[in-house]
Amino acid sequence: MIIDVKIKATKIQRISTTPMGMNNRQVEKWICWSPPIWPWCKSNTDGAIKKAGETSAGGLIRDHNGAWVASFGMNIGSCSITVAELWDQGLNVAWQNGIRWLQVKFSPLIKSIKDLISHDWRITINHVYKEANFAADFLANHELSTPLGLHLFPNPPSIIDYLQHDMYGEVTHILFFLSSF
Repeated sequence: MIIDVKIKATKIQRISTTPMGMNNRQVEKWICWSPPIWPWCKSNTDGAIKKAGETSAGGLIRDHNGAWVASFGMNIGSCSITVAELWDQGLNVAWQNGIRWLQVKFSPLIKSIKDLISHDWRITINHVYKEANFAADFLANHELSTPLGLHLFPNPPSIIDYLQHDMYGEVTHILFFLSSF
């Protein structure tokens, strides 16, 4: 047991004194939007900011086939990108559209949406890579050129290419820290 601890301590010291890059490797990983299983829908949102500090948010809800169900955009005005991403209207839009089984992108917003979560529905919260969130990113950037406030889209906006990109994905490089224990 003592020998095992000494071996691990030696490895930790060697890793901590090795120049950065020696233990880091880029790994190719295929990243794409993945549909939820039936009867779930999935909400994806994103925030956008201009150099002048103007911020917006956009998002959409897709069903288990990846088809558009509802979307929204919101020009928020002047705030940080973090605050813009917290203006997630996806839960309100889902609830108003009768969606009762919803997956939501992980966000610090969760504590402030306790009341919405307490409705009679099922929600899961997941992380979505930005490479699989092009449609929500497009909506957020689009809102930078609209009047302040929330904008609901009664019909699917022109985001077919972005929806397909999210579904089929792309190869991206992710940096992992590798160690030998």
